[in-house]
Amino acid sequence: MPDGHDEIVTRFASALDTEDYDRALACLAPGCVYEIRGDTHRGPEAIVASYKGNGDAAQSFDAIAYGSEVRPGEDGWVVIAFWDRITHAGETLLHRCEQWCRVGAGGLIERIEHRDFPGERERLEAFKRRHGF
Repeated sequence: MPDGHDEIVTRFASALDTEDYDRALACLAPGCVYEIRGDTHRGPEAIVASYKGNGDAAQSFDAIAYGSEVRPGEDGWVVIAFWDRITHAGETLLHRCEQWCRVGAGGLIERIEHRDFPGERERLEAFKRRHGF
């Protein structure tokens, strides 16, 4: 991984973990693209709005805690391993996913690709259904 690429991705992940959307916005290049489950968000504002929308929706749970770890990926990618610990009505779910990031020559994130682990999205959806979400 090129020098400094892990630093900007770590700042981005940390900003999302703390729901500091202004700080997250500052990590994204003007032409950044975010691909998630067949949807494409273009530009920092649209990308951060999608994360904020998920964060706002999560406030319906009794509790939620976020965490992440950054590591080098293949071919220059930087990987964020995200986890969400969601609690509602006495039940807790640990939801995990990865987001693969490309950092451009300007030192900002230019591309993000969301990757679900097998069965994780289904477990989350089942949890939400059990609790009326």
